[in-house]
Formats: sequence, C-alpha cells, structure tokens
Amino acid sequence: TLFTTGKAGEGVGGPVAIYTYTGMFVKMGIMALLQFVALLSINLALVNILPLPALDGGRIIFILIEAIARKRLIKEKVENIIHTAGFVFLLLLIALITYQDIVKLIKR
Repeated sequence: TLFTTGKAGEGVGGPVAIYTYTGMFVKMGIMALLQFVALLSINLALVNILPLPALDGGRIIFILIEAIARKRLIKEKVENIIHTAGFVFLLLLIALITYQDIVKLIKR
C-alpha cells in the first residue's frame, strides 16, 4: 500500500511508534517488555537480511554473485552507488513512516 497510496499499512510503525509501544509495555511489566524487545530484535534481523541494497542481505547478494562467478562482476564504485541509493531510499522510507507516526499521535 505504501507505493500505491503513499501511506504505510496500519500495522507499520517507525521510531515514534516503537517509543509509544515501549511506554505501554513498560506499564504492563517486565515480561511484556522483554517479549516486545525480543519481537523487535527478531523483526530487525528479518528486515536486515532482505536482499535490498544498504542492508546485509543486499551485501550477501553481491558476495554470492562474486562467489558464483569467481570474480568481481560489478565494480566497487557501482556497488557503492547501488548501496548509497538503497540507503537513501531507506532513509526516505523511515522519514515517511515517522511522519505518519507523528500524524497518528497528534490525531489521538
């Protein structure tokens, strides 16, 4: 829905939503907070291994290409440009989601 409507899904949250939920889980007790932290860690690991430039999964793809070809097919400068573009995309995505988190917080 992000690319068609320009809005992240209802269940998507960024740093502001994480902050808000953390406060809620602190009030619920240490076990609830630990479960929330564990869930965040697992989600971060899963997102990080996605094959997107600027993430570890994107780097793994480039390493696999080199391993299969047994030589460097993509120049280091081109790879750096790809990872930089991916990083800029991720920053824009974070900014958009943070903006939507703030709007949701204000509407409450």
